[in-house]
Amino acid sequence: MAMVTRRRVLQAAAVAAGGLTLPLVRTAGVAGLAPTVVPKGKMTLAWHTNIASRWLDPQQHDGTATPDNFLFANQDALIKNFRDKRYDHLALADKFEFAEDAKSATFQLRAGVKFHDGSPITPEDVKWSYEHYRGASATLLQEKTQAIDIVSDGTVKFSFKEPFLEFPILMGTANVCGAGWVVPAKYYQKVGKDGFVQKPIGAGPYKLVAQDTGNKIEYEAFEGYYRPVHVKNFTIVSVPEAATRVAMVERGEADIAYGIPGELIERIKGNAKLMLAPVLSGSWWLEFPGFNDPKNPFNDKRVREAVSLTVDRKAINDAESGGMGRVSGNWINDDVEYVIDWPKWETNIPKAKELMKQAGFPDGFKVDWLTVVPNFFSRGERVISQLKAIGIQTRLQTMERGVYLKRMETGLKEWPGVQIIMNATRMGGSWSNWYEGMFKCGGFQSKDMICVKALDDKFAKYATSFDRAERNKLAEEIQKEILEQYYFVPVFRHAFLNVIGPRLKAAKWEDVFPTHLTSGYAYPWEDLQLKDTA
Repeated sequence: MAMVTRRRVLQAAAVAAGGLTLPLVRTAGVAGLAPTVVPKGKMTLAWHTNIASRWLDPQQHDGTATPDNFLFANQDALIKNFRDKRYDHLALADKFEFAEDAKSATFQLRAGVKFHDGSPITPEDVKWSYEHYRGASATLLQEKTQAIDIVSDGTVKFSFKEPFLEFPILMGTANVCGAGWVVPAKYYQKVGKDGFVQKPIGAGPYKLVAQDTGNKIEYEAFEGYYRPVHVKNFTIVSVPEAATRVAMVERGEADIAYGIPGELIERIKGNAKLMLAPVLSGSWWLEFPGFNDPKNPFNDKRVREAVSLTVDRKAINDAESGGMGRVSGNWINDDVEYVIDWPKWETNIPKAKELMKQAGFPDGFKVDWLTVVPNFFSRGERVISQLKAIGIQTRLQTMERGVYLKRMETGLKEWPGVQIIMNATRMGGSWSNWYEGMFKCGGFQSKDMICVKALDDKFAKYATSFDRAERNKLAEEIQKEILEQYYFVPVFRHAFLNVIGPRLKAAKWEDVFPTHLTSGYAYPWEDLQLKDTA
């Protein structure tokens, strides 16, 4: 069966409207289990924040990149992003068909796949996992899906109420949605969501051995995985302090450390045994929860524009990412479908002060808190320092990553008063995934904090359109207005800096981060190998 490119996948349904037939069909080259590889050795990852137990459960996906780091170890999906594949790499499924009219999708399970407890993965597990999914994009999936039918012992068919062009992206992009990640239905129902996160059973390359909640997870290679797993023991340990993470790699206590701040770059470069991995990753922006309230000073566009003019993006990129990030104009990463290019933003303090004066704030005003995605607190401090130039006074609010994400999912009641959030995400797929989760009123992380009805109405039209030209036009109009109105103030796309230790087999950093086009993390974990020290 001929393969199709990622771009043609998205074009298929739209082209079909013109009378052509271009269904998406993915088939595995060779079915079966993994070739013989004996896993050996131990690998440790020094994780840069706390570890929230819910990240071990696909059913509770946060809609950001954070959970996929853990899902790729313990769980597995029907299709997924994998190395250079954006979302449609065959995993638990060895065949995937997406109809030319975008109104149905069919998955055939790979023969012989099992969960870690030895039970077979069945179409019933696929159906249950999808129907009970309650994480990011769950509402959209429920609204669009008409039926899920088990066609045979190994085949599941999804039927949609209308053309659903985003379905493959949602199912296969691990940093967007968890609905395509299959959990054992009977076990999940038996232990419940609280029991599942304590002892998750999945189908991934690693099975859980022990967990110190919030601090440490110990995995062991799953012998029944359909791909070879090279390292026997894999440990993820929470180490919030950056210098400690680097020291662990230097001492051989860890093999990878995530989230290295700019001030430690030279220390890593100066050690011939270490390798710096500057993964161009997520975009960062400022948002103003509750700005629709006329009493909120950010209700005035001139104030939001003044904030933009005050932010020195190059200085932040240089300090935080060693200049290896990208200062771009859009808050959405420039490697997803329908994203628009936008000019770089200027820094102009005199102009910013004039706008503040025109808006009635010549001496500035007080903001209760500026909160930045944990644990990147120095970035928030830099913005706070820069905003003083126009009289905006605030202080940094710090919290654990899991707490921050949960508060984002709760909405405006968790952000009272006058607030600035320095948010960030790394998503693959389409610009619509960013809008749906981060901007849309009622979105998984936007809730009631950002509600622009006119744009939501346009987005609703985009979501139901089957015409590619119309969708492209609407996507452009929506993104343009967000930027022109400064609803979000883009900062930069950061380089997610990581350090690789000498025990890992790697000629270049991309060998340890092969999926860097869609993630900042080091999976597929099963492919990583230790050097032969015998």
